[in-house]
This record gives sequence, structure tokens and C-alpha cells, in this order.
Amino acid sequence: MRNTLLLSFFLLISFSASAQSSLEVRGYFGFSGAMANWDTPLDGASSVDIENVKEVGVLLSKRINENFSLGGGLNYSFAQVKYSPNFPPCANCLYGYSHNPDFRMLSIPVYAEYSLGKIFYAAAGPVVDFQLSEENNFSDQSGVGYLAGLGAKLDTEKFSFSIFPNYKRHNVIPFEKEGNYKQILQELGVQLGVGYQF
Repeated sequence: MRNTLLLSFFLLISFSASAQSSLEVRGYFGFSGAMANWDTPLDGASSVDIENVKEVGVLLSKRINENFSLGGGLNYSFAQVKYSPNFPPCANCLYGYSHNPDFRMLSIPVYAEYSLGKIFYAAAGPVVDFQLSEENNFSDQSGVGYLAGLGAKLDTEKFSFSIFPNYKRHNVIPFEKEGNYKQILQELGVQLGVGYQF
């Protein structure tokens, strides 16, 4: 299913690029504060801290009319994971568990932008995630989530410069159900971008 979604997205982008002109390509770098909480409160459950979340990505967008545009792209994010298992206190015990502290995820954001004047804009839409790392000791975040935010963009004749504070919620609809409970990764961050219009 993951390969089918990726192929469909790339075909859609290719069709859009060949069928229409006056597109914008935007590259960006971002950083976020993040947390992975259980979808249901659980007493005594293990906990996870997500730190140093960073992302790089590229977006292709098409203006539909004066205020409205559609876009999609690829996003690669990485972070550090600290895991606190729920083991009873024991001074002389050695507990063995596998833990990978490096979190990696590839995402496909697809969203609409609406201009709020000459500089400000709002954007929202679904994000399809593919978690690349394993053994991070929290629920796999592969699935469909969403993104929403308010940003500012300064356009020149060919280039644009943007800042986009946003909120992301991952794993809203997981690709595979792992059990009765799941952890949901949430991010509150900002993206700094430079675009080229053609």
C-alpha cells in the first residue's frame, strides 16, 4: 500500500507539472518541539521524549486563483528519542531491551494555501507519513496525519521567502494497527523557505 501511495503522488505531481505552468518550487528547513503521547491515558505506561526535531523538504505548488493555491512535496524529518521503560525500581537489576535513539521519517504533505492579504497565508491538509527508523520504542507513525498553520511570504519577481509556523499531528489513521492503544506524535514548529516561481 505504501508503494501505491508513493507512485500515485509522483504521477499526480508529474501530471500537474506538465499540464500547467506558473508553478513555484520551494525548498525549506524546519525545526519543531514534539511529543508522543498515548491516545488513551494509561497509568504506569512507558514514556518517550522526542528531542531536536529537524526537517528538510521541497514543495511544488500551483496557484489556482488570486488567493488560493494547491501544493505537495516531500519532507524528511529526523530527531532523537529518549525512552523511559516502566520497570519497577531495582538497584542491582540489569534490564535488556532494544532501543534505537535515532528517529527518521519521510512524509508527503498535500495541502491548500489561502492568501490573507499580500504577505500572510493559511495552509492545511493531509500528510502521509512513512517511518523509516525501527525500534524507537513507541508506536510506528506510518499513516495519515494532518498539518495546519499560518505563515508569511514575501514575493519578488522570481523568488519568494517564507516563514511558516505550523502544527502537525501524525498517525491519526495508521497504515497498520499495532494494538488497542497507540502513541501519536505531535509537532509544533516552524519552516523557513526559499521558493522559485516559473
